[in-house]
Amino acid sequence: MKKITSKKLLKYSALSAAIAGIADVNGQIVYTDIADFTGGGAVDYNLDLNNDSTIDFIVNASSYNSSIFAVFLNSSSLSTNSFLGSQPNYTYPFAMNAGDAISSGQTGWYNIGTLNYVSCYNGTGSSNWCGVSDKFIGLRFDIGGNTHYGWARLDVSASGDSFTVKDYAYNSTPGEAINAGQTTLSINEFENNNTRIVPINKSIGLYNLPASTEYRIIDITGKSVLNGSLETDSYVIEANSLSNGVYIVELNDVNSKAVIRKKIVL
Repeated sequence: MKKITSKKLLKYSALSAAIAGIADVNGQIVYTDIADFTGGGAVDYNLDLNNDSTIDFIVNASSYNSSIFAVFLNSSSLSTNSFLGSQPNYTYPFAMNAGDAISSGQTGWYNIGTLNYVSCYNGTGSSNWCGVSDKFIGLRFDIGGNTHYGWARLDVSASGDSFTVKDYAYNSTPGEAINAGQTTLSINEFENNNTRIVPINKSIGLYNLPASTEYRIIDITGKSVLNGSLETDSYVIEANSLSNGVYIVELNDVNSKAVIRKKIVL
């Protein structure tokens, strides 16, 4: 599991300053940190933005022939799911920078496309996804018949034969905008207090918490299996009753209503 180190928190803090001067994004941002996932060839990444066990997008790198590789993106289960991009010759998702707005005010939404086909192997395409790090894809997807906006952060190799998904987030308020790179870590008290969620064998350490925090542990089916309220800045959740597997830790700052989620493995 990828740990949120002090170095990474400083990076998010700088990102927060950049975002704060660009847009006022309403609603609640639900952010998910994952262990960096590298795919390519037969290894795809199934992106589930709201962690409800429904695949929203698939990222995969595959070969057009024995020597030409490209990274592709498509919405697998819902035709309403789409990404921001352009379509000069091929459908390319925009390689967005931190702070770029993702909202209903933008046009150019597509269901399926390629991050870098043609561009990486002969340079004639209009993609900006060849050999890049920490770029964002603007996403639009459906939750219960409502449209939500989000982002995913990726690296793509120069040859186009592999990609790395790092983290993602979405605005939980239907129809409300989000900025690329916007996370609960980077815009609220969780970030200022360097809040950390650390799995330790069959327990979960919570450190540098806000004054009043509610927590939930959610299993892969979406069921809440542990919960509680805290009035202390550090706490260890004993999880011996839980089976080994993947869980989501959700922290809610009672005062600011900010929420952070993180996947862990017990």
